[in-house]
Amino acid sequence: MIDGARSLRQGQVTETEVREAVRLFREPHKAKQVIAALTELQSYGTDVLFVDGDLHISGDLDLSDEEVYLLVVRGDLTVGGCYGDSDDPESFLLVTGDMRARDVVTAGWLEVHGDLHTGRLIGDYNDCSALIGGDVHAALFYGEEHWFTIDGRLDANVVIGTPRTSAECPAVLELDDVRLLEHFDRELLYADVDVDADGNPLVEVDGFRDFGAVKRRVRAGQPLHAHGRD
Repeated sequence: MIDGARSLRQGQVTETEVREAVRLFREPHKAKQVIAALTELQSYGTDVLFVDGDLHISGDLDLSDEEVYLLVVRGDLTVGGCYGDSDDPESFLLVTGDMRARDVVTAGWLEVHGDLHTGRLIGDYNDCSALIGGDVHAALFYGEEHWFTIDGRLDANVVIGTPRTSAECPAVLELDDVRLLEHFDRELLYADVDVDADGNPLVEVDGFRDFGAVKRRVRAGQPLHAHGRD
């Protein structure tokens, strides 16, 4: 249970409140999906949590670990560690203010009406999506196949691949760019090093060898490169 949150399962939140709150979603299909699931949440063992104001989490926040189907924060959300959500089972986060987190790994439905500030922003698969009403500020952004609606500006030091997003992207490093080795350890990548006839090194990169390992490092707060660059 998240400190300061009210629970539907514990009778601290009513279904009427849930129906009113989900109207805040800017994509109507989310509200319909949550309402349709209300009668089944008890059998799923998941909960709906409301925070009336700002929420500060000193460590990690993972909606699956918390057994949360929907978390509504009527204010700003600050996560000292990594924020995570899931697409199986699906989970929803609705933040009416700004969100800050050390890192974000999102596979579920993430909606922030203000700005998102984070270190590494990682998307995961394409069943769900993210919506950011303001700007995104990140040290590294890899969207994978996840869709990101960004109504403001995307400000990222490094953008990996060509993300699926509504925002205009800064210059990207494609998944076959050898400069990926400046940001990721070789064991995370399909990387081959050979030499030509004159003994000059030939380096080829072809995407991630182990995307799961990338996500695990981000969740654990570990660097993706031995020199700790990202």
